Amino acid sequence: MKPVKRIEIVIEEIELENVIRELDRIGVVGYTIVPRAGGRGERGVRYESVQGLGNVLMTIACDERQANQVIEAIRPILKRYGGVCLVSDAMWVVHDS
Repeated sequence: MKPVKRIEIVIEEIELENVIRELDRIGVVGYTIVPRAGGRGERGVRYESVQGLGNVLMTIACDERQANQVIEAIRPILKRYGGVCLVSDAMWVVHDS
């Protein structure tokens, strides 16, 4: 197993391409996108009602240096559009030998 930072981001779908562009710039290669994330937060209840106007959940696995870069890159997006970013320690199960 390999220690990594796990970053979970809930962001508006309209901003997804901007976030992916930032991840590419930083060199992050491990992430998963789950469309149509719904729930309740500071801005109330949110569920997708129109294609392209809902939230997505991104889960990212990266090293600590990249995690800090991701946080700084998405902070302006979160400030502008809202969303959630959680960072935790995790272990990546390496499956190749």
